[in-house]
Amino acid sequence: MGHDNKALFCCGSRPELIKIYPVYRQLQTTTKITPLLCNTGQHRDLMPPHLDSLGITPDFQLNVMRKEQCLDQLMAQLFAQLPSAFDNARPDIVIIQGDTASALASAILAYKKNLPIAHIEAGLRTHDKSSPFPEEIYRQNITTLAKWHFCPTEKARQNLLNENIAEENIFVTGNTSVDMVKNTYKELNGEIFDLPLLRQDKTKPYFLITLHRRESQGAPLMRITNSLLNFAKNNPEFHFIFPLHPNPATSQMIKDQLGTQKNFSLITPLPYPQFVRLMADAFAIITDSGGIQEEAPSLNTPVIVVRNNTERSEGIESGCLRLAGTKKDTILQELNLLINDKAHYKRMQQAHNPFGDGQAANRITAHLIDIIEKTHAKPI
Repeated sequence: MGHDNKALFCCGSRPELIKIYPVYRQLQTTTKITPLLCNTGQHRDLMPPHLDSLGITPDFQLNVMRKEQCLDQLMAQLFAQLPSAFDNARPDIVIIQGDTASALASAILAYKKNLPIAHIEAGLRTHDKSSPFPEEIYRQNITTLAKWHFCPTEKARQNLLNENIAEENIFVTGNTSVDMVKNTYKELNGEIFDLPLLRQDKTKPYFLITLHRRESQGAPLMRITNSLLNFAKNNPEFHFIFPLHPNPATSQMIKDQLGTQKNFSLITPLPYPQFVRLMADAFAIITDSGGIQEEAPSLNTPVIVVRNNTERSEGIESGCLRLAGTKKDTILQELNLLINDKAHYKRMQQAHNPFGDGQAANRITAHLIDIIEKTHAKPI
């Protein structure tokens, strides 16, 4: 069999890299499949430090970001630059993760080149194409192009069966984000990072906040930040730590709104291990992120989701997530419940993480090897 089977991982954002890494690393230890990595450069500033901390050098490095470009221009750059990476890699299989522009463009090009596609984190749905936008559209499209679908949960599998995806091509594996957060937390081994902003308030419990969704921009983001400001003023015994997304449209508005509130710390994005430490030690997390909804329950940290819907409803059903919407009264209601009702808080902390057990990469790797061997066993 040898090293002649090549799997090309295509990704461009930090969350994709975090979720691809456990599978990529595991394939490096097998003799059946050689993993290659194409970094599209979609998260231009966030990716290099992250690649460094994981000890990865991409086999193909693209440069798709232009200043203040829109989604259409990003897609145009991806379609212009990805083909040469595909031609040079000549993979047997293309592996993509999630629902980014990089993932969709890679899927379309792989399909055009008649290369089979494996999709990690398949089957997530809100069934509302405007939320999250454009991710819901991207992942529905990727499903139609992919050959194999690695679903984090049974619910995701059901979504795909309802869309007439062949049962034998769907595998429930858990989410690789859970592998990543568990491994990282274990490797931290109790290590505490000295974050300068927390020096004054070491004893204070803190909320960790992340907001970056495109559909939150404008009025919803204004409502969310107003609610947080109101809550912070009324609860000075809590600290609020807010790593800002590099998107200038979002970060400037947040700085204007929250920059002067003294129990707020607006910080630059952290390396992943430090962020895991921050998640683990937080009193609770307020977020519109998808990945954090999967990761935080593994660290027993309650999550308040400031979105109108989530494609991770399993977490709502399990009780580790609460959906607060984007309106002031519902957000404040959820936050006040969390600090005032100890039994409610404990229930959220102890709720089961429905997104995986930390073994997703093992399962996906086994399926990939099986797929490659079966494909090659067929007579030409």
